[in-house]
Amino acid sequence: MDNAFGIVNQHLVNRAFMVGDQPTMADFSLCGYMFYPLEESGYDVAVSYPHIHAWLQRLRQLPGWASPYDMLPGERILPKW
Repeated sequence: MDNAFGIVNQHLVNRAFMVGDQPTMADFSLCGYMFYPLEESGYDVAVSYPHIHAWLQRLRQLPGWASPYDMLPGERILPKW
């Protein structure tokens, strides 16, 4: 995971989105894996991967965006670790 996050973080150094200045299917395909909260993933993305964090913030600003957990039906079950 660290290697993959590092590659994406470095890729976003000079890009607003994965492919240029506008979001594409590449952004939406990848971002679903990136919104896991710290208590579930163990990754503090904001601290460890600042370019990923900034990208996620840009995605959150898109019209119609909703948190993945807000879109899922049913009750959220927190991890037990």
